[in-house]
Amino acid sequence: GISCDNEYGGVTGIDLRDNNLAGHFPVYTRTHSLEGDPEYDPDAANPLYYVYDGENNWQYTKYGLANLYDLKTLNLADNKLTGTIEYLPLYNLASLTHFDVSGNQLSGGGGMEALVSPSLTHADFNNNHFASMHHFKKYKGSFQSLRFCDVSKNAIQINATDIFGNIPPNIQQLIASNNEIHGSLPEWLNNLPALRQFDISSNALSGEMPDFAVSISSLQELDMSNQTNGLTGSIPEN
Repeated sequence: GISCDNEYGGVTGIDLRDNNLAGHFPVYTRTHSLEGDPEYDPDAANPLYYVYDGENNWQYTKYGLANLYDLKTLNLADNKLTGTIEYLPLYNLASLTHFDVSGNQLSGGGGMEALVSPSLTHADFNNNHFASMHHFKKYKGSFQSLRFCDVSKNAIQINATDIFGNIPPNIQQLIASNNEIHGSLPEWLNNLPALRQFDISSNALSGEMPDFAVSISSLQELDMSNQTNGLTGSIPEN
Protein backbone atom coordinates (compact mmCIF):
# COMPACT_ATOMS: atom_id res chain seq x y z
CA GLY A 1 0.00 0.00 0.00
CA ILE A 2 0.87 3.68 0.23
CA SER A 3 1.97 5.42 3.44
CA CYS A 4 1.80 9.19 3.89
CA ASP A 5 3.10 11.72 6.37
CA ASN A 6 0.27 12.62 8.76
CA GLU A 7 1.28 16.27 9.00
CA TYR A 8 2.21 17.21 5.44
CA GLY A 9 0.56 14.46 3.40
CA GLY A 10 3.72 13.53 1.46
CA VAL A 11 4.18 9.92 0.39
CA THR A 12 6.70 8.23 2.69
CA GLY A 13 6.27 4.58 1.78
CA ILE A 14 5.28 2.47 -1.22
CA ASP A 15 4.77 -1.27 -0.78
CA LEU A 16 3.51 -2.89 -4.00
CA ARG A 17 5.32 -6.21 -3.75
CA ASP A 18 3.78 -9.25 -5.40
CA ASN A 19 1.15 -7.28 -7.30
CA ASN A 20 1.79 -8.60 -10.80
CA LEU A 21 3.05 -5.17 -11.89
CA ALA A 22 4.52 -5.14 -15.40
CA GLY A 23 6.37 -2.61 -17.55
CA HIS A 24 9.39 -0.40 -16.98
CA PHE A 25 10.63 0.92 -13.67
CA PRO A 26 8.34 3.88 -12.84
CA VAL A 27 10.61 6.90 -12.78
CA TYR A 28 9.79 9.79 -15.03
CA THR A 29 10.14 9.31 -18.77
CA ARG A 30 12.25 11.93 -20.49
CA THR A 31 11.09 13.11 -23.89
CA HIS A 32 12.60 16.21 -25.50
CA SER A 33 13.77 19.69 -24.55
CA LEU A 34 11.84 22.88 -25.12
CA GLU A 35 12.93 26.48 -24.80
CA GLY A 36 10.87 29.03 -22.91
CA ASP A 37 8.99 29.19 -19.64
CA PRO A 38 7.74 26.04 -17.94
CA GLU A 39 4.07 25.18 -18.18
CA TYR A 40 1.88 22.63 -16.48
CA ASP A 41 -1.60 21.45 -17.40
CA PRO A 42 -3.08 19.31 -14.57
CA ASP A 43 -6.19 18.57 -16.63
CA ALA A 44 -4.30 17.02 -19.53
CA ALA A 45 -4.66 13.31 -20.21
CA ASN A 46 -0.95 12.88 -19.48
CA PRO A 47 0.04 15.83 -17.24
CA LEU A 48 3.57 17.04 -17.73
CA TYR A 49 5.92 19.23 -15.77
CA TYR A 50 9.18 20.79 -16.82
CA VAL A 51 12.61 20.35 -15.26
CA TYR A 52 15.32 22.91 -15.95
CA ASP A 53 18.41 21.19 -17.33
CA GLY A 54 20.87 24.03 -16.62
CA GLU A 55 21.38 24.87 -20.30
CA ASN A 56 18.45 27.23 -20.95
CA ASN A 57 16.17 24.35 -21.78
CA TRP A 58 13.25 22.84 -19.96
CA GLN A 59 13.00 19.08 -20.00
CA TYR A 60 9.40 17.98 -19.78
CA THR A 61 8.62 14.71 -18.16
CA LYS A 62 5.76 12.53 -16.97
CA TYR A 63 5.10 12.34 -13.25
CA GLY A 64 6.93 9.53 -11.49
CA LEU A 65 8.96 8.65 -8.43
CA ALA A 66 11.20 11.68 -8.98
CA ASN A 67 8.60 13.92 -7.31
CA LEU A 68 8.21 11.90 -4.11
CA TYR A 69 10.74 13.88 -2.10
CA ASP A 70 9.57 12.44 1.27
CA LEU A 71 9.74 8.80 0.17
CA LYS A 72 11.61 6.61 2.68
CA THR A 73 10.75 3.05 1.64
CA LEU A 74 10.07 1.61 -1.82
CA ASN A 75 9.19 -2.07 -2.17
CA LEU A 76 8.43 -3.31 -5.70
CA ALA A 77 9.65 -6.87 -5.13
CA ASP A 78 8.23 -9.94 -6.86
CA ASN A 79 6.62 -8.24 -9.83
CA LYS A 80 7.32 -8.27 -13.57
CA LEU A 81 9.20 -5.01 -14.03
CA THR A 82 11.56 -4.93 -17.00
CA GLY A 83 14.20 -2.69 -18.56
CA THR A 84 16.75 -0.57 -16.72
CA ILE A 85 16.52 1.81 -13.77
CA GLU A 86 17.13 5.41 -14.74
CA TYR A 87 19.25 6.82 -11.94
CA LEU A 88 18.96 10.60 -12.49
CA PRO A 89 15.46 10.96 -10.95
CA LEU A 90 16.60 9.02 -7.88
CA TYR A 91 18.93 11.87 -6.91
CA ASN A 92 15.76 13.65 -5.75
CA LEU A 93 14.94 10.94 -3.21
CA ALA A 94 17.13 12.23 -0.41
CA SER A 95 15.04 10.52 2.31
CA LEU A 96 14.98 7.06 0.72
CA THR A 97 16.44 4.44 3.08
CA HIS A 98 14.95 1.11 1.87
CA PHE A 99 14.86 0.09 -1.81
CA ASP A 100 13.68 -3.38 -2.89
CA VAL A 101 13.24 -4.46 -6.52
CA SER A 102 14.09 -8.13 -5.98
CA GLY A 103 12.32 -10.80 -7.97
CA ASN A 104 11.73 -8.80 -11.15
CA GLN A 105 13.18 -8.89 -14.67
CA LEU A 106 15.25 -5.72 -14.52
CA SER A 107 18.50 -5.56 -16.45
CA GLY A 108 21.27 -3.22 -17.49
CA GLY A 109 25.01 -2.92 -17.48
CA GLY A 110 25.09 -0.76 -14.36
CA GLY A 111 22.24 -2.22 -12.41
CA MET A 112 22.81 -0.55 -9.07
CA GLU A 113 21.43 2.85 -10.04
CA ALA A 114 19.43 3.31 -6.83
CA LEU A 115 22.69 3.69 -4.91
CA VAL A 116 22.74 7.37 -5.87
CA SER A 117 20.12 8.03 -3.14
CA PRO A 118 22.17 9.63 -0.35
CA SER A 119 20.36 8.11 2.66
CA LEU A 120 20.01 4.53 1.42
CA THR A 121 20.74 1.85 4.02
CA HIS A 122 18.98 -1.23 2.56
CA ALA A 123 19.17 -2.15 -1.15
CA ASP A 124 17.84 -5.44 -2.54
CA PHE A 125 18.44 -6.20 -6.24
CA ASN A 126 18.40 -10.00 -6.04
CA ASN A 127 16.84 -12.29 -8.66
CA ASN A 128 16.93 -9.96 -11.68
CA HIS A 129 19.06 -9.81 -14.84
CA PHE A 130 21.66 -7.20 -13.89
CA ALA A 131 24.99 -7.81 -15.59
CA SER A 132 27.33 -5.54 -13.65
CA MET A 133 27.96 -3.68 -10.42
CA HIS A 134 29.34 -0.69 -12.28
CA HIS A 135 27.43 1.79 -10.11
CA PHE A 136 28.77 0.31 -6.87
CA LYS A 137 31.20 3.22 -6.69
CA LYS A 138 32.65 5.57 -4.13
CA TYR A 139 31.04 8.64 -5.66
CA LYS A 140 27.50 7.32 -5.14
CA GLY A 141 25.37 9.06 -2.55
CA SER A 142 24.86 5.97 -0.41
CA PHE A 143 28.53 5.03 -0.18
CA GLN A 144 28.69 5.91 3.52
CA SER A 145 25.11 5.04 4.52
CA LEU A 146 24.60 1.60 2.96
CA ARG A 147 24.36 -1.29 5.45
CA PHE A 148 22.65 -4.10 3.51
CA CYS A 149 23.02 -4.97 -0.18
CA ASP A 150 21.79 -8.14 -1.93
CA VAL A 151 22.75 -8.61 -5.60
CA SER A 152 22.41 -12.40 -5.65
CA LYS A 153 20.83 -14.40 -8.47
CA ASN A 154 21.68 -12.00 -11.27
CA ALA A 155 24.05 -12.28 -14.23
CA ILE A 156 26.85 -10.13 -12.86
CA GLN A 157 30.10 -10.66 -14.76
CA ILE A 158 32.83 -8.72 -13.04
CA ASN A 159 36.23 -9.32 -11.51
CA ALA A 160 36.13 -9.66 -7.74
CA THR A 161 38.93 -7.10 -7.45
CA ASP A 162 36.70 -4.43 -8.98
CA ILE A 163 33.99 -5.12 -6.41
CA PHE A 164 36.18 -5.01 -3.34
CA GLY A 165 37.80 -1.78 -4.41
CA ASN A 166 34.44 0.00 -4.06
CA ILE A 167 32.49 -1.66 -1.25
CA PRO A 168 30.82 0.88 1.06
CA PRO A 169 32.93 0.95 4.24
CA ASN A 170 30.01 0.63 6.67
CA ILE A 171 28.35 -2.34 4.97
CA GLN A 172 27.12 -5.02 7.38
CA GLN A 173 25.57 -7.58 5.02
CA LEU A 174 26.75 -8.17 1.44
CA ILE A 175 25.17 -10.98 -0.56
CA ALA A 176 26.45 -11.60 -4.09
CA SER A 177 25.84 -15.34 -4.56
CA ASN A 178 24.73 -17.05 -7.77
CA ASN A 179 26.36 -14.75 -10.30
CA GLU A 180 29.38 -15.00 -12.61
CA ILE A 181 31.89 -13.08 -10.49
CA HIS A 182 35.39 -14.24 -11.33
CA GLY A 183 39.01 -13.64 -10.37
CA SER A 184 40.58 -13.95 -6.93
CA LEU A 185 39.55 -12.53 -3.59
CA PRO A 186 41.79 -10.09 -1.73
CA GLU A 187 43.78 -11.52 1.15
CA TRP A 188 42.59 -8.88 3.59
CA LEU A 189 39.36 -6.92 4.03
CA ASN A 190 40.35 -4.79 6.99
CA ASN A 191 38.61 -1.79 5.42
CA LEU A 192 35.19 -3.33 6.26
CA PRO A 193 35.08 -3.22 10.07
CA ALA A 194 31.28 -3.64 10.32
CA LEU A 195 30.81 -6.59 7.94
CA ARG A 196 28.80 -9.38 9.63
CA GLN A 197 27.55 -11.44 6.67
CA PHE A 198 29.38 -12.06 3.41
CA ASP A 199 28.00 -14.52 0.84
CA ILE A 200 29.74 -14.83 -2.52
CA SER A 201 28.91 -18.51 -3.06
CA SER A 202 28.09 -20.06 -6.46
CA ASN A 203 30.29 -17.86 -8.61
CA ALA A 204 33.49 -18.43 -10.63
CA LEU A 205 36.19 -17.40 -8.16
CA SER A 206 39.65 -18.92 -8.23
CA GLY A 207 42.92 -18.68 -6.36
CA GLU A 208 43.74 -18.96 -2.68
CA MET A 209 40.95 -18.90 -0.11
CA PRO A 210 41.57 -15.89 2.16
CA ASP A 211 41.21 -16.01 5.92
CA PHE A 212 38.67 -13.24 6.32
CA ALA A 213 38.06 -14.25 9.91
CA VAL A 214 41.41 -12.70 10.80
CA SER A 215 41.01 -9.43 8.89
CA ILE A 216 37.31 -8.90 9.77
CA SER A 217 36.69 -9.42 13.48
CA SER A 218 32.98 -8.60 13.13
CA LEU A 219 32.33 -11.38 10.58
CA GLN A 220 29.70 -13.88 11.72
CA GLU A 221 28.60 -15.60 8.51
CA LEU A 222 30.85 -16.37 5.52
CA ASP A 223 29.94 -18.45 2.45
CA MET A 224 32.39 -18.90 -0.44
CA SER A 225 31.21 -22.39 -1.47
CA ASN A 226 30.47 -23.80 -4.91
CA GLN A 227 32.94 -21.94 -7.14
CA THR A 228 33.05 -23.26 -10.71
CA ASN A 229 36.76 -22.45 -11.07
CA GLY A 230 37.62 -23.67 -7.59
CA LEU A 231 39.25 -22.00 -4.62
CA THR A 232 42.35 -23.56 -3.07
CA GLY A 233 43.34 -23.70 0.56
CA SER A 234 41.55 -24.73 3.72
CA ILE A 235 38.45 -23.32 5.34
CA PRO A 236 39.31 -21.24 8.40
CA GLU A 237 38.57 -23.02 11.66
CA ASN A 238 37.23 -19.96 13.47
